[in-house]
Amino acid sequence: MLKRIFSRFKKPSPKRIDSPLSPFVDNDQILATRCMRLGTEYGGWNIPIDINLDKTSHCISAGAGEDISFDCELASKFNCTIHIIDPTPRAIDHFNNLYNAVISGKRFPINNSKSLFYNIDERHLKQIKLYPFGIAHEDAKMKFYLPKNEEHVSCSTVNLQKTERFFSATCYKLSSIKKKLGIENIALLKMDIEGAEYGVIRNIIEEDQLPNVLCIEFDEGHTPLDSGYADRISHSISLLKKAGMCCVYIEGCNATFIKNKNHTKNQR
Repeated sequence: MLKRIFSRFKKPSPKRIDSPLSPFVDNDQILATRCMRLGTEYGGWNIPIDINLDKTSHCISAGAGEDISFDCELASKFNCTIHIIDPTPRAIDHFNNLYNAVISGKRFPINNSKSLFYNIDERHLKQIKLYPFGIAHEDAKMKFYLPKNEEHVSCSTVNLQKTERFFSATCYKLSSIKKKLGIENIALLKMDIEGAEYGVIRNIIEEDQLPNVLCIEFDEGHTPLDSGYADRISHSISLLKKAGMCCVYIEGCNATFIKNKNHTKNQR
């Protein structure tokens, strides 16, 4: 059974940080706040304890793969609505198979594990919806390149792993996604989109679409596209800081930011 790990609280400290993102986040940029971790070791994220989510909150989770343990715990703990964005066929199948298993009262494995299983009931699972399109910096049809290892799931519109096989799917800007789903405010946006995060970051800043909590995996921290990866990561984090987003946690290539309520547009 999936361990219930959202009760594990951690207080970030610059002395504790050991991550591929460490060179790009100054110690004084880490805003000390207590965080909790939701999800598995592979698919989990750290978010603030005082995140203030409830049944009226909408969260968008871009990039699902075959581990949506974070989304399931988020829905179960806070009773909020989760909108998963992922056009990958295997991700869609995984979600549908999980749904069918829960409806049938059966256990369903996380990421094909033999020991980790989802722990979510039918009521909370119905608060999670999956949409078969991607998130990007523009509304357009894009190529999603498959990973080198056929056992892996995540696909990349920037061809992060330099492969040849791909499928095509429609992508939308965050503002367009909000209109399609009828959402006015986003409490949390999580992005694990294999190198496409830079364009989305620029777009949501330009269109003033920043959520209260932003979770991003900077995939080039472990899979560089080319020698310019460090500049891209550094520049994106700098843009977020200037836009009033404060980094509260980094783990591996994952970074969590929260909106500074005292920040004004004139400070950008």
